[in-house]
Amino acid sequence: MSFKPRHILMKNFLAVSREYFKRIMVPSLEERKRISPPTVKHYVIADKRIAVHLYGREVANIFTLALAHNETHESFHADLTIHAWDSKGAATEVIPPWNDSSFEKDAAIDGDSFLGVYVGGEESLNFYDKEKHVGYFWTQDASQLPDWVLGAPFRTIFHWFFSESRIHFIHGAVVGQDGISVLLTAKSGSGKSTTALSSILSGMDYLGDDYVAIETADKVMAHSLYHSAIVTREGLTHFPEFAEKIWNKDFGEREKAVIFLSDIFPEQVKRASPLRAVLIPRITSTETRIVRASKMEAMIAIAPTTLFQLPLAETNKIAMFKEILEKIPCYFLDLGPDVRTVPDTIKSFLKSAMI
Repeated sequence: MSFKPRHILMKNFLAVSREYFKRIMVPSLEERKRISPPTVKHYVIADKRIAVHLYGREVANIFTLALAHNETHESFHADLTIHAWDSKGAATEVIPPWNDSSFEKDAAIDGDSFLGVYVGGEESLNFYDKEKHVGYFWTQDASQLPDWVLGAPFRTIFHWFFSESRIHFIHGAVVGQDGISVLLTAKSGSGKSTTALSSILSGMDYLGDDYVAIETADKVMAHSLYHSAIVTREGLTHFPEFAEKIWNKDFGEREKAVIFLSDIFPEQVKRASPLRAVLIPRITSTETRIVRASKMEAMIAIAPTTLFQLPLAETNKIAMFKEILEKIPCYFLDLGPDVRTVPDTIKSFLKSAMI
């Protein structure tokens, strides 16, 4: 008998039991259903049909923005159903899992069929029933969720669901040209988001900034999860001709904001594209260029930054990343001081014999 754990639990997350879900969360959801019927939205992502039941106007407004480019108005039998609600204004108080009597004796991960975590920083609870293919997302007050949830809703549930189909949730950006694309992945502060933004502003295709889904089949495919991007005032100083268009007047004096790029560049936001290479951005003082990287260097770039953000990632996730990297070449993208040279460098790379 093997005692090797099936999942990795990072410090930002707290495993929550099925027992807690049954006793605390199910009554909370039933109360929300009695207050108002859900808004139901249908999406197709990586050929998977997803139905999202959103309880309350504010919840519906918040969680539909980043997924809008994947919405379909066709009804279907869903491969995944998600229920999302909050308890703002509810009569029943939700007991935090660490204050629940079952926590000490029953806080372990419940086998392979049910996953549950509390996500620190956004104060949410996420659950997934693998047998029924149903996910649940709860927070106390949806209006208080941080920007990264607005820009990437249900990322924890999506990670669990898509992993079952060998579609890997990756912390990275994907941009492309002429029907093919590259994955940009690196630790925060390496220039990934600036590169992705400069690429779409130069006319390139865009599939995501922070999170994308990568499918390993006969060929490696990138699938767009969200059409959102988090931009800063400072970052937009590189693109003054677009700053006024992107920086909505409603953002006021904020230094950072979430924008939705299919609203601005509808023809350039794509839903899927064959992936041709991994590029690892790194800021340098020299000119912008692309140079070969080893598979190990690519693994160091992709694995820590992704695993840190994936609660209850399976312990074989490293092997899944390796499968992606073995199928496509890997390079460093050295970012010179002139941001505007980056898109042309990527475009030339995609057209060249290098790949």
